[in-house]
This record gives sequence, structure tokens and C-alpha cells, in this order.
Amino acid sequence: MGRIAAGTPISAIQDHTHNICVPPEMIGAGEHFALEVKGDSMIDAGIFDGDLAVLRRIDTANNGDIVVALVDEEEATLKRLRKRGQSVALEAANPDYETRIFGPDRVKVQGRLVGLIRRY
Repeated sequence: MGRIAAGTPISAIQDHTHNICVPPEMIGAGEHFALEVKGDSMIDAGIFDGDLAVLRRIDTANNGDIVVALVDEEEATLKRLRKRGQSVALEAANPDYETRIFGPDRVKVQGRLVGLIRRY
């Protein structure tokens, strides 16, 4: 588990801080990881600051998937992915944040959201 920005992108954090237990029905085959969400850009998708995003490690995604995207090999962010022709759009789920558009060579998908854990 590490951290991911849901707001202003932060430096990519690949540090493994600790393990968490995830219900087996939340994940399927493949490698999975969890990131603590920092920020409010995905609140309209029901993802809040402090939530744990459970992600399946993949390097491709479909339009509309919520993904961890690595931008320019240094910024990691949790956003909805939209492919528009030769461009890749990373959309927030909060009207306070603008959609960011990049060339396909600038964005690398690191994982797709498969579950969410919230502590109360």
C-alpha cells in the first residue's frame, strides 16, 4: 500500500508501506495493490480523501475506467481515463478540477480501480 493523489498530481509513490487485508471477492486474478487517496478530485465518483483504492495492476484500460495514471514518468494521479483520437484525457469527478489532456506517450496506466475501502 502507498498513496495516490486525487486532486493535484503528486510525485509517484511506489513505496510499499504495509500490507492490508482485502476481501477475496473484491479482487480477481492478477496482481493487486492499494493506495491511500489524498485529495477530493474524485468525490463525485464516491472516492474520498483517506479512502483506500484497491487496484489491479494493468498497463491498458478502457474508456471510462478509473485508473492510476503516471504522467511524464513522475506524477501519479487517480482519474477517469478517456481516449480521444490520439489524445488521452484524465478526468476528475469534481467540477472544481479541469480535465487534463496529454499525448499518448506521456501517460502510462499503472492500475485500474477494482474496489474501495473506507474507514469510519
